[in-house]
Order: sequence, then structure tokens, then C-alpha cells
Amino acid sequence: MNDFSRYHRQMLLPGIGDAGQAALAEGVVLIAGCGALGTVAADLLARAGVGTLVVVDRDVVETTNLQRQTLFTERDAARAMPKAEAAKLRLAQVNSTIKVRGFVEDLAPDTIRELAGDCDVLLDGLDNFETRYLLNDYAVSEGVPYVYGAAVATEGMSMPILPPGGGSRRVRWTDDHRTPCLRCLFPDPPPPGSSATCDTAGVLGPVTMTVAAHLATQAIKLLVGRLDAVDRSLRSFELWNNEHRAMAVDSAINPDCRCCGAREFEFLDADADTARMLCGRNAVQVRPLRDSDADIDLEGLAGKLAGRGTFTVGNGALRGTFDDERTVSGQ
Repeated sequence: MNDFSRYHRQMLLPGIGDAGQAALAEGVVLIAGCGALGTVAADLLARAGVGTLVVVDRDVVETTNLQRQTLFTERDAARAMPKAEAAKLRLAQVNSTIKVRGFVEDLAPDTIRELAGDCDVLLDGLDNFETRYLLNDYAVSEGVPYVYGAAVATEGMSMPILPPGGGSRRVRWTDDHRTPCLRCLFPDPPPPGSSATCDTAGVLGPVTMTVAAHLATQAIKLLVGRLDAVDRSLRSFELWNNEHRAMAVDSAINPDCRCCGAREFEFLDADADTARMLCGRNAVQVRPLRDSDADIDLEGLAGKLAGRGTFTVGNGALRGTFDDERTVSGQ
């Protein structure tokens, strides 16, 4: 029998109670990306008693992350710890009664089914549109709720995506609760380089925390079955100018949407990329093909690159800088 005494204050809430806490303990949430949004949301969900967190991120901790990514320490940055591993260790100290599965991996068309296969809620801690559209495709394809979130500079936004079909696993809903999918609102991702990033526009830590708290709250509501309480608007926050808005999006459901209407899953069915630009840095990550049987000799690769810059191997990653200051990070 589970001992829920640590959640006593939370269980006093009429929207949760004993039954809701038991539902949280059975829940499985994917944290897609373990940066500013993902760390805060993961911390809140761990403390709330969500039974299993699946944390996916293939980046490593750097000093510039510490301003807003709350699960990490200076020691993690000095050791260039993979974010998923550092988060797993920290969350185990926060709540040893839950399970945390950390994956130093890309969310990609060839990995998402394995990584998200048993998850009840998909939570967005991402920094690029292509992977968000992949999550959106997967959510619609599998009938899993996806809570979208983004933050940059002093503003952020959040919206739950409840695709048609009524849900599956532990979270179910009716057509009355359905929302537009991401492609109903934004049919195509913006051209590369056209959107502001943390590197170009900066980011205020409290903004990411505000958005992440909203994401975590919606995940909790979904897991305890309180669909009536879910914020089904596209909610935006502008903390510097003290502006909060909620845009009703029910009328934005598009029957001709390529994703939730025609069920064409362009991003889910695409070939996996082997290289990706990292948000916020002039850097590229390179990953091997998923079906490749060949092991990558990182030490040997570092030796081959040594004449072109400075490279080190640690924590399963090769990282370095070319002499002309182009940065490479790979696994």
C-alpha cells in the first residue's frame, strides 16, 4: 500500500484527494527536453508524486544553463553532465518513491515510439519547432494529450492539445474537450533562423518558471481526470509588461488540417536527421543512425579532429571547438 502522507497538503485539495493522488502515482509523463521548461516541470511533477517521469534530452549541462534550469548545479556544468542523467540523479533525491527514466537521446521519428510508448501525457520542454511538430504528430496518431509550451525573452505561452478520438491509456476525454492541434494553429514551422531564441533575445528565468508551472498544472489535471479544469486556451504570459492573455481556440479546429484532419503525419513519418542545430548556441549535434550496428570510437574521432581545434571526450560525448569557433557536440 502506498504511503501518500508526504502529499497531505496536496490531497486536501478537492480536485485531487485520495483518488487523485493514487491516479498521479500511476501516471507516466514524458518530459520532452530537459532545459528551462523541462527541469522546472519535472521538479514540480516529481514533488507532486507522478509515478513515472520519462526525461529525454541529449544535450549536456553548461554554466549558462544555471540561470534558469533548476535541476542542475555548477558541478554538473563543470563535468558537462548529460542533462537527462543529471536530472535523473537530482529527481531521485527530490522524491525516491517515484521512478525516473532518463534518456540521453534525441526525440526523432525513429525513437519517439519507444521513448513515449507508455506515456499518458507528453509535456513540452523543447527548443525547436521540428520536434514540437513531431510530438504533435505522435499525440494525434496515438491519441495522447500533448501540453505545448514555449518561452523566450520575457514572454511565453502554453496550450494543451487534446486530439480527436477521446484519448487512450489513463487520460480520456470527449469531443467536448477536444482542442485544435498545433498544426491547426500553425500549419507550418517557421523558416530556420526566423524565430527569436534564448541566444538572440535572451530569457528571463521567471518566465520559464511561469510557463513550466502552467504545463505541470495541466498535466496534473489531466492525470487526475479533471478535464473540466484544464485550461483549453492558448495562454500567453508577458512578465515584464505584466500582460497575461487567454485566447479561446475552439473555433480554430480545422477539419482540413493535414495532421488531425487528414491524419497525414509528415514529421512522424519523416527520415530521422543525423545532425541538428542547437537552440541558443552556434552548435550542431551529430547522432548515428538508429539502425547502425557500428560503435562510434569517440576517442579515435577526437584524435582525428585534434589538428582542427580542441576536443574532449567525457560522459559518452565528444565535444569541442574548431579553430574557427564552430562548435560540435556528438554521441
